[in-house]
Order: sequence, then C-alpha cells, then structure tokens
Amino acid sequence: MKRTNVLLTEDQHKAVKAYAKREGKTLGRMVREALDVAYRKKDPLERRRETALAAYREGFISLGKLAEVMGLDPVSARAYLRDAGVPLQGQDAAEIARDAGHA
Repeated sequence: MKRTNVLLTEDQHKAVKAYAKREGKTLGRMVREALDVAYRKKDPLERRRETALAAYREGFISLGKLAEVMGLDPVSARAYLRDAGVPLQGQDAAEIARDAGHA
C-alpha cells in the first residue's frame, strides 16, 4: 500500500468516521472502499451484487431476496455475507409470518 494524505472537510471527516465506527472498519478502509466504488470499472453482476448487499444492510430486502438477486442459494449467500463481514439481519415474528404468506 501507498500512504497518501487527503484533506477532508470537518463534515466529511465526521461522516466517514461515523460510518467506519458503525461498520467496524478503519477510516482508511472506508476511503479505499469509496475510491474502489467510484473509480473501478465493475461488471454488471458485481454492481448488482453491491446494490443488493447495500439494500440488505439497510434492511430493505431479506436474505432470500439477496440470494435470488445475487444468483446464489441461501447457504452460499450466508457464506458471502460472512466473508464480507456483514452480520445477518434478523426477522421478527410479523416479518416471518408475512414472508410465509407470500411463499
């Protein structure tokens, strides 16, 4: 790795530091990941997976939907989340009943 100094505004620094704390990452790692997203060309499948992963992290989609969008079975989706360091989202009884009603 190469060391580079970057000047951030107070607001940018606070925001990135807060995100890093929530994600359990360093500020440097958050900046590197942001640069990767902004500047690395990715194939459509990888962009789709990143979008689905972000939706899962925010609680907008379930593990089953994440697996479907990523083209994985649920067990492989769990392994993907584990490898990415993303905690599994739990469901309460009402969500489980609603999902069962749609199955």
